[in-house]
Amino acid sequence: MGAAAVHVKATYLQMRIYIWCVIFLILLGRLAELIVNLTIENIGDSRLSESNLLILILPLLAIVLPLSYYKRIVSLGASREQYFMGIHTVFAVWAAAVALCNSLWVVLQVHVFGNYSSAVDLIEAFHWNDFGFAGSILYQTAFYLMAMALLSMLSSGYYHPVGWLMWALLIAFIPIGTAIPSLRVHVVAFFNALLFNDSLWLGVGFNLILYAIFVAGGLLFTRGRAH
Repeated sequence: MGAAAVHVKATYLQMRIYIWCVIFLILLGRLAELIVNLTIENIGDSRLSESNLLILILPLLAIVLPLSYYKRIVSLGASREQYFMGIHTVFAVWAAAVALCNSLWVVLQVHVFGNYSSAVDLIEAFHWNDFGFAGSILYQTAFYLMAMALLSMLSSGYYHPVGWLMWALLIAFIPIGTAIPSLRVHVVAFFNALLFNDSLWLGVGFNLILYAIFVAGGLLFTRGRAH
């Protein structure tokens, strides 16, 4: 537990400028929106829920930390395995924290602010709220972990041709998959199983299987890193 706390604190200190920039931009955007709404009386327009914008922190962590935190901690004498375990502990903490914030914010919007109807919330869009408060947090956490593990794996493989090939395949996956009718049905089925699964356990399980695959890939890339 002590080692995990050290990793969380160290990565926060390294990433705090990015984290606070995201928070500052969210607050600045909402302030500008408030001023405009008060000026033109257009409060009824839909908007993305404030807490959903915190998700932007997660890809920043998943991309930046493998590129910078690795060099710092390995230079201090840590092994690649220690770095890898530490960084995924950090991912788990942040994924759970953002999931909790999103779920709590929905409760506040409904019962305190009363403006839920004017907000576009990812929890509702993906029907994660159908699984209740705890189920929503669990599904979100699994999805965020999977996405962070994917980005971390790709960032860790920047030095290897296979890593660049994976980036190219990921970028081409959606446009090519949706442009070809025979593939489109499989792309839709994949995202339905990933994000819109009617079963909490199947949805979480599918995300965690992908998470385990991306963790294994990230570990292979990490063990091969020389810098």
